[in-house]
Amino acid sequence: PEIIRELGSERGRAVVTYLQFMIDKCVDYNSKQTRWIPQRNSVSGTFSRHDFSIKWTFGEMIFCGPNSGVIWALSQILDAYKGMAELFKPLHEELAGKEPPVTILNGTAAHLDILDSSVDLICIDPPYYNNVQYAELSDFYYVWQRRTLADLYPELFSRRLTNKADEAVANPARDGSEKKAAKEYERLMSEIFDECYRILKDDGIMTVMFTHKTQQAWETLTRSLIENGWIITASFPVESEFAHSQHIMENAAAASSIFLSCRKRLTKSEQPATWTGFGGTGVADKVREAVRQALKEFEPLELNPVDEMVAGYGRALKVLSQHWPVLDGDELVSPLRAINEASAVVAQYQIARLTEGRLQAAELNPEAAMALTLYGIFGLGEFPFDDALSLSRSLGISLEIKAAGYNLEGRMIGINNEERSRINNRNRKPDTGYYAPLLKRGSKLRLALPEERNEQRIEKPQTEWDMLHGLILAYRKGDIPVARSYLAQHAEDRTQLVLDLLKVWTVHTSDEKLRKEGEAILFGLDQK
Repeated sequence: PEIIRELGSERGRAVVTYLQFMIDKCVDYNSKQTRWIPQRNSVSGTFSRHDFSIKWTFGEMIFCGPNSGVIWALSQILDAYKGMAELFKPLHEELAGKEPPVTILNGTAAHLDILDSSVDLICIDPPYYNNVQYAELSDFYYVWQRRTLADLYPELFSRRLTNKADEAVANPARDGSEKKAAKEYERLMSEIFDECYRILKDDGIMTVMFTHKTQQAWETLTRSLIENGWIITASFPVESEFAHSQHIMENAAAASSIFLSCRKRLTKSEQPATWTGFGGTGVADKVREAVRQALKEFEPLELNPVDEMVAGYGRALKVLSQHWPVLDGDELVSPLRAINEASAVVAQYQIARLTEGRLQAAELNPEAAMALTLYGIFGLGEFPFDDALSLSRSLGISLEIKAAGYNLEGRMIGINNEERSRINNRNRKPDTGYYAPLLKRGSKLRLALPEERNEQRIEKPQTEWDMLHGLILAYRKGDIPVARSYLAQHAEDRTQLVLDLLKVWTVHTSDEKLRKEGEAILFGLDQK
């Protein structure tokens, strides 16, 4: 009240609002959700992981003295305000007190108070499916802001907590299940894209930024986009994440956002396009060629494998949207079908690149080919089961959960359920360890380490991936002579192929110990 009394209603309200932002800063960096960032020598904000996860240790500030957290928070707000003022200064001087030519609407994008065909450009950064529950996270600040600002902005703080019912996200807790959440997200995004179509001029353009890496998310978003009359005219990746971010590092996550450039489809195709055709005339062939061309374009960008895969989705969907609707027989081809084609092209490209052109997927047993592809994309870290499932389908390789030992039959890769305690190489017994190269825990998968594999499977290898692990374990038992003996006994005519796999294992591992070990084996076997 004293601030508003001294500065007047408008100026006083602005000052109080910015002081609340200072409180937000203090709260953000003094909760039990903060953590220490060693790469920056600083404390992270509360939502560096986009969730409410509890941390083992957390940071806090002192709140007294000339270098207190309050002084720092105030300096941050003043610095941000100064930067905004400098940006607006030319416009402020030009307007000379007149209203700025900007309209800000606070409401749903599904129902806009804007005339038909009146907008030149729409730039949209939609919610990333189920990646972030924005409203739930916003409650953290909302409850503090409501205490200070509710009487100044009663229309914004009428609720006790934020509105989660109308949020355009896939929220299984709200919608009842993952399937229902996906449908609700598709419905909400469909309403938004339909409204965007209404207000955009016929020669206008819409850009959509999307970061989510799962095929399900892309399927849901782009189905809403394409079915509401949009053509994807271009797609390109833009780096958007700090490389050491907790939701990026060790998580096989996308570090780039994919920008989709879209235009209105003004005429409907008289006849549906066909998915397959003679002599490369089908849409499937066009999708594959577009992704191959895109991979060449992306090479200078040095994208990580996940970003490369996701960027390929954009090019595949561009082709699909330009030929929509597309039929395979009597069945409508879904965006997921195009995404799977992109995955297959990228996976084959990954194997060729990882092995510097020495290996093709067709030269490997399907289980080894799948293991190598997963290693190239996800490394030895965990990744979602659904991501592996989508990739395996695109390669025509089935994921099969096996109880213990098994014989390979057909195009498959085996999965063992991971035990709570990992296998210790020192006291392991012949009947312990995992037969399968893939381990499952909950909804996550990861590749088994050599020391975790079953000794009987390694001594009777069924795939080149088994031989790779056997070679590494033989080296650990008795150095190069034992490793050379293992190759001679088990690899036979596939020795060079196994050594090529070892080179990939060595060059692309993020574990320094494994890298040095691989280099030592290659050097000892004269494979520098």
